[in-house]
Amino acid sequence: MTRLRSLLGLLTALLTIFVVVIPVQAANANQFVGNELAHGLIVKYRDGVMPIASDGQPTGSNSVHTALQLGRALGNGLYSVDFAKEITSAAAQDYLNQLSQDPRVARVSLNRVFGSSTPQAKVQSSFRTAITAASAVQSLKVVDAWNKDLPALTKVQLSWKAPKSLFGAKISYFAIEYSSDAGKTWSRIKGTSATTFSFTSGITAGTKYSYRVRAVTKLGTASKLGAPSSAVTLVATAAPQAPVLTSSASITSKDATVVWQQQSMSERGGLQVTYTATAQAAGTTDVTCQSTTNSCTLSSLISNFSYVVSLVAKNQRGSATAVVTVSATKLDPNFGSQWYLSDTTGINVQKAWKYTKGSPNVVVAVLDTGITKHPDLDPQVLKGYDFVSATSRSCGAGETNDGDGWDPDPSDPGDYTATDNSSWHGTHVAGIIAAAQNDYGIVGVAPNVKILPIRVLGPSGGCESDLIAGLQWAAGIHVDGVPDNKTPANVINLSMGNRTTAQCGAATSNVLLQIKKLGITTVTAAGNDNMDATYSYPGSCYPTINVGATGISGDRAYYSNYTVQTTTDGSGVGVDISAPGGDDRDTVNAPAGTRGQIISDYNDGPKGPGNPTVGIEEGTSMAAPIVSGIVALLYSIKPTITFEQVFDVLKNSASKFKAGGDCASAPIPKCGVGIVNAGNALEYLVTHG
Repeated sequence: MTRLRSLLGLLTALLTIFVVVIPVQAANANQFVGNELAHGLIVKYRDGVMPIASDGQPTGSNSVHTALQLGRALGNGLYSVDFAKEITSAAAQDYLNQLSQDPRVARVSLNRVFGSSTPQAKVQSSFRTAITAASAVQSLKVVDAWNKDLPALTKVQLSWKAPKSLFGAKISYFAIEYSSDAGKTWSRIKGTSATTFSFTSGITAGTKYSYRVRAVTKLGTASKLGAPSSAVTLVATAAPQAPVLTSSASITSKDATVVWQQQSMSERGGLQVTYTATAQAAGTTDVTCQSTTNSCTLSSLISNFSYVVSLVAKNQRGSATAVVTVSATKLDPNFGSQWYLSDTTGINVQKAWKYTKGSPNVVVAVLDTGITKHPDLDPQVLKGYDFVSATSRSCGAGETNDGDGWDPDPSDPGDYTATDNSSWHGTHVAGIIAAAQNDYGIVGVAPNVKILPIRVLGPSGGCESDLIAGLQWAAGIHVDGVPDNKTPANVINLSMGNRTTAQCGAATSNVLLQIKKLGITTVTAAGNDNMDATYSYPGSCYPTINVGATGISGDRAYYSNYTVQTTTDGSGVGVDISAPGGDDRDTVNAPAGTRGQIISDYNDGPKGPGNPTVGIEEGTSMAAPIVSGIVALLYSIKPTITFEQVFDVLKNSASKFKAGGDCASAPIPKCGVGIVNAGNALEYLVTHG
């Protein structure tokens, strides 16, 4: 979340134009309060239920006795459903209650424009129909679909034949199910109408999975989930993950043993791995040693020479090189102004870089205003998508500034309005995470990882249905009408939000839980309203790591939301951890021209895109991507790390707040467990596994 924005003037090698600071919020959204107007719902239908009824209306229209309009498929069985006209939130609540009793509906909630939510009632009844379930799918085959062009990606392809008996019904689609516990529990993907299916999300190399397929059939308006095929097991393979060097990357003949972390079967790509260590020194011959364990000794090193060690892991699918930093690297021209990266007032990033600057196999999805062309970011950016709706009533006026709705172009056209210039918010956030170390502009926390830009914020903010679609697409979950994401995220950054009158609703929470199960960590901004963070969406949602902002002194930024109370059931909201977000009232020892704020990549266009530059902003929107960058470094070392393990590392390595300050003196963890520390976090992960 961004509270202020401005350009940074005359900083080192970059010449920029200083402009007046203008208050801004990343998502300016209305709340559903009192008699304000509501626009629609988010509905999840039961398995086998079609979203359109035989009369052409969205399924459930007859339950609420009013005209509804089907919006978009949001992925994983979720749909936006619009009211035919604007109604009050009280009337919308009545419709929600009525629809929740429809036996064809599993869940329903209001589609918020980043406003308050309403908990939905549980649907107790079940759908009864005379349709007979199809017999089992036949001849299921499962193969390892590894691709040499994406050697580190685990991919499985399924093929099958349709059931022999449909009992007069027609096949609607096939549901794909997979299990990692020998069939005790199954995860389901909606699947396809074809008889082949490939997927990558939720599976890891070296793990034995069971797979099965069911046909979903339709007869009239009724649908039914068919019998499962026989289960087929497979252990998929991939190139190994980068090994982690635990001995020094600089060695001599007196200490010639190279040691690295023992890799799990998953980290080895499910295959036997050979490790090759190579020692190099100017004017000498390279010396190598090989091992299939986690150490080897380099012989014949020349006395009085200092060697630099590289380490490569290789299996039948490919290879990966350990990331090591021995000598200093020339830093980008504005590095001196990036106080938030330092070891005194920031996150001690150079200590973290001794372990890794990030792996190009790690993807951070930035769900924001989109992204602009920038030399710091262009090499890092993957193919993203634009999920800002142009026509859906649920999304308010449907302003986009790019002239259309959902499309494959995630570039930022500017979020300008009649009164405000563009914030270039997404570009600024992406730069904090992964700006390249290229002797230009600034450098990101994790300069070697990739950015997946996903546009979900327009000039009037965003709506929950678009955000849900963007979240699922980022995770590699299929969204109807949208090409599948070929580079699913490891980390998702949400620097957005607005005040709400209630905690996070089930529609977003359920999606975040599904994303967490896929091994993805979501980081959110706690909000800039100087209030209880419980009531700032989507930071109040679980499971996310919700980030508050601190200034250069190490105390809470005056605008940052905070924790008022804590919970013990694991579903608590509030601020989990803090990170530098900037504070223009906390400027002692701030680098010239920064005013205590965060410098990152920017654009000088007042409305549409102009020239790439750098600029300063402050807010929890800046604190969240700092945490996302550190989390990306953790994934670079341990790609199988879980959400819980990520937070455990961050918690046990955090720096203390300013002594006697607002955060340190609070009787409860008002600002979370501490200030995130990149150097300590990487050291903790390497030493504790």
